[in-house]
Amino acid sequence: MRRIAVYRIHYGLDFLGKSIESLYLHVDKIFVFWSKQPWYKGAMNLPPLNENVKEFCKKYENWGDNKVSVFEREYDLPLNQYKKMYDEVMQYYPQPKQTLFMEPDMVWDHKTLNEVWKLKDLEVCFNQIEFWKNEQWYIKRDTDRPGPSLWNTAPTETQKGCWQNARTVHPTLKCYNYGFCLSPEVMKYKHEVALQSSKYYKDSKPSETWYEDKWLNWTPETEDLEISEKHTHYIKKALPWPPLK
Repeated sequence: MRRIAVYRIHYGLDFLGKSIESLYLHVDKIFVFWSKQPWYKGAMNLPPLNENVKEFCKKYENWGDNKVSVFEREYDLPLNQYKKMYDEVMQYYPQPKQTLFMEPDMVWDHKTLNEVWKLKDLEVCFNQIEFWKNEQWYIKRDTDRPGPSLWNTAPTETQKGCWQNARTVHPTLKCYNYGFCLSPEVMKYKHEVALQSSKYYKDSKPSETWYEDKWLNWTPETEDLEISEKHTHYIKKALPWPPLK
């Protein structure tokens, strides 16, 4: 195989199809690792989550090339998860020349992805254009927030996200991120899981009022949108997309 894409997903079918189809023609195989439970197994009284990744991905069976495979696997921590997923894939398939690690809310445009494949770095990760609520608004950060990563070698290890070294972030190439555009039901679930489990895997504690005050009832005037309780000011407000010149 020349190129593969590897996904992890627990929730958020809203944009999985859009994400897969943004890179479908670029890769030889797509591996989706679906966890039915969150990393923190002690989470209780979570909102209902009616998603079935395996059923959703059956539609790609009709595309005739057997390109998408779903693995049902549970993990206890995000740390090194992508390395573990990659290693499992390598038990059944030959090693690819290039591997793209993805989340289900990350979407590429074809022109940018064509440039990604030209990179020769052993590892390179990519910042994201993060939409807010819909494609008419986005949020701007002052620091890098890498999303997907490209590996031109077998990964040695990965951090909580897709990458191992955030300092390998590419200076210009970016994907789109729809993580703040999920349905209200899924976003409520996401927020509740974060509230209960962030301490377990040493993430910043979320604001308990973020879901309703900052996201659900958001208006263009709403400020301090970052979900982290201590760092709400990191995202001052949503801005119109595309950026005003």
